[in-house]
Amino acid sequence: MNCMNSFFSLCVALLLLQGGASGAFAESNGWALEHEQDGVTVYTRDVEGSDYKAFKGETVIDVELNRALALMDDTAACVDWMHSCKSPVLIRKLTPLKRYTYMVNDFPWPAKDRALLLSANISQEMRSRVVTVALENVELESLEPFDKARVPLDNGAVLMERAEGFFRFTPLGGNRTHVEYQMHIEPGGALPASIVNAKLIDTPFNTLRAMQSVVTEEKYTDFRPF
Repeated sequence: MNCMNSFFSLCVALLLLQGGASGAFAESNGWALEHEQDGVTVYTRDVEGSDYKAFKGETVIDVELNRALALMDDTAACVDWMHSCKSPVLIRKLTPLKRYTYMVNDFPWPAKDRALLLSANISQEMRSRVVTVALENVELESLEPFDKARVPLDNGAVLMERAEGFFRFTPLGGNRTHVEYQMHIEPGGALPASIVNAKLIDTPFNTLRAMQSVVTEEKYTDFRPF
């Protein structure tokens, strides 16, 4: 997951957090509207058994579906549009639709940076063409030795204890695509939930707002994964 690789692995073949595309449906599932600006809408909700909230962001980008997926496939570009992303590494692409990726999230001092080791699984509904990139954290010890050797373990970052979510891309026609980005993380360590939750909306808002412009770059015009 380039970033997606970080992504595809942190862009979920996992337990997808189900969220609606409309505000009304979202609220019926516990989502609360937190912020709306520049075409990006952000919600949060409580997660049973966790002190950390989940987030959901939605926007519409002015490119067709394959171009959006090209950005997701560009792991190195993660630093250009994913909020606080640095040092993305594609650990391994197991198949065209599944990969492991690693990325560091830049946390403000004095907190240590957090790292994500992710499995990313891509699926598409044939009739609607909706594509879901399911993201779920991977235990380091579950990797094959060759893959484990590619994970940077000497950078001082703390591996997050839990992460799951997805990117979902819905074609709207006319070279427009609806994007939904949903995640829940357990950052690990002694980070107070109150502080993490207070800054939570920054991740989906800044990520999707940056995506709106980066995805239009010329290098993403000829990607045909499906």
